Amino acid sequence: SFGYVRYYFLILQKISIMVAAAGENQCEVVLVGCGAPKRGMGWYHAVQMIKGKCPSAKLCFVVEPWFLGAGSTGPGGPEFVEWQKEVEASEGIQFFKSLADLPPPADGKKRLALISGRTADNPRLLTECIGAGNCSTIYLEKPGAPTVAELEAMRDEASAAGVSVLMGYNKNVCKYVSKAR
Repeated sequence: SFGYVRYYFLILQKISIMVAAAGENQCEVVLVGCGAPKRGMGWYHAVQMIKGKCPSAKLCFVVEPWFLGAGSTGPGGPEFVEWQKEVEASEGIQFFKSLADLPPPADGKKRLALISGRTADNPRLLTECIGAGNCSTIYLEKPGAPTVAELEAMRDEASAAGVSVLMGYNKNVCKYVSKAR
């Protein structure tokens, strides 16, 4: 009996669980809507943060309702699960199916939600980020909503909650942007 207990104790000593945490001059980032590896805009944002391309941001959490739910076995699902396991082990990033499952921000840390979901889901995701009460800033990937009216309602909701919203514009494919270069 003592041999088995000692054996399990030695195994437990070798298991270490890494958890991503923001550094001194970084905010915690929760990526909402990652999408498929090598295809989803959210995934590209994740890779940039993992590679340290955004030194003031630390990707700590990924909320992915589709691939951690009904889409886990569909197209892109197995690739997502493989990537999830890889970055959980190597980076300590925690994955959740819902924003409601997120832990509160670390003491003294600000948390940014980077919403990169489907356009039709973005109004609901913004409301959930605000409702969770733990994101001081939201980066909303374009297009933010299906209609201008929904964008205006989202703006008003964020303003009433004291949450800053930044609109993303990552791809420079517009002819006006090309001319400005």
